[in-house]
Amino acid sequence: MSLCRLKKDMEEKNKKTSGIKEADPVMPDPEKIIRNTEADTEDIVDFMHEEIKKRPVNRRKFLRQARETVGIAVIFGVVSCIVFAILLPVINNVLYPDEKTTQTVTLPEEKPSEELSPEDMVENERKKEASEEKELIREELRGILDENIVGVEQQKRISSSLQELAEKSAAMTATVSGISSDMDWFNDSYENKNTATGLVTSKTATEIKVLVQSRRIADAQRIMVTFHEETEAEAQVTGSDPATGLSLLTVPMSSVPVENRTQIKEAVFGSSVGTIVVGAPVAAIGSPTGTPGSVIYGNVTSADENLRIPDNDLCRLTTDIYGSGEATGFLVNLDGAVVGMIDMRYRDNNIPNMLCAIGISELRPIIRRMEEGGSKAYLGISGINVTSEISQANNIPVGVWVTRIEDDSPAMAAGIQKGDVIVGCGKTDILHMAGLLVQLEKTEPGQTINLRIQRRNGGTYEEIRVPVTTR
Repeated sequence: MSLCRLKKDMEEKNKKTSGIKEADPVMPDPEKIIRNTEADTEDIVDFMHEEIKKRPVNRRKFLRQARETVGIAVIFGVVSCIVFAILLPVINNVLYPDEKTTQTVTLPEEKPSEELSPEDMVENERKKEASEEKELIREELRGILDENIVGVEQQKRISSSLQELAEKSAAMTATVSGISSDMDWFNDSYENKNTATGLVTSKTATEIKVLVQSRRIADAQRIMVTFHEETEAEAQVTGSDPATGLSLLTVPMSSVPVENRTQIKEAVFGSSVGTIVVGAPVAAIGSPTGTPGSVIYGNVTSADENLRIPDNDLCRLTTDIYGSGEATGFLVNLDGAVVGMIDMRYRDNNIPNMLCAIGISELRPIIRRMEEGGSKAYLGISGINVTSEISQANNIPVGVWVTRIEDDSPAMAAGIQKGDVIVGCGKTDILHMAGLLVQLEKTEPGQTINLRIQRRNGGTYEEIRVPVTTR
């Protein structure tokens, strides 16, 4: 504003002096000039402040710079992570040179000259059975998956196959009747008959062997066996196992009509190893509902509970099959092989009508011994296996941990106690119950065996030798 005023003043002076030809020069007032100069300087400063305040902000440039900054930060972070991941193993090796991330385990090579012990042979046989059963199941599943049958047709085929399976399996079973005579109130005699389902374990040119529960034929005066297609013959008890409550009957082949002999089939035994049978479909044949000839289908739900029967290592199979509390019979797999013998004495009290059975793999040595006419030495203990894992976790020697001693048994007479761990019999190491049973199978009743036992003494175990005279 002061510059404009100064300019106007100069123009007015020029106009006034333009008409004067020779005017005297006029000297400006110094103080006035100084005041005008200071006013002009203040006006210039005010003008510049106003111009700076009015200048607008460039938002586009600001956003571009912000994006560039963020991008550079992200790239720097990614590069840092990659470099850290690459250099981490090198840094660990430098800081901790003695620590190793992997360990090499070297297993000792088995020498060809080494021979398997009897108990190892039993375990190997069970593993072989389990492996063969798995392969059969795989083949069946591959066959099913390759088929293109769906819906109702598939269900019809499944039902037909199951019916055929039950029909074929019935040929290896028999109805066993224990018959005894009695008198009623009027002194009239009548026959009392108790029935159970038996299994044809072997068939030769001279005789037929049938396995049945002993309690079903106890105190019977006569025992009649009715085979498939209603062929009936009389039988005699030729073997028994008091610990398991099983008996073996013998039927002379001469008592069976010639035309009916081919209809009687010898049983095929499967595997009841838990890893194979659990979850597998089975058919309950015999008398699962309490009625002879009945059939129910279902699945095995468990196979890992030891029955704690003295001098035995029997396994209980449970199923999802609802049956009778008095059921008898057998469980067969889809190949028609027997995997268990129904025995409702070991049922779960929480679900009393769910069928349970004894695993056939553990019963086979007992059946074989009864067929050969031998008797098993009685020791009188129940035990569980102490594996290497249990041994390391609980500081218990590997062997058979004694859980129960039967009253008035040879084991009690010899001083064996609950909690003892049987680790050997003579010079043979005992690693599990199967090994101890093998040694008992070799022993005749009345013979003495020398057991090596680990007994707890304070916080440690001490080995002692105990001679036991079996019965």
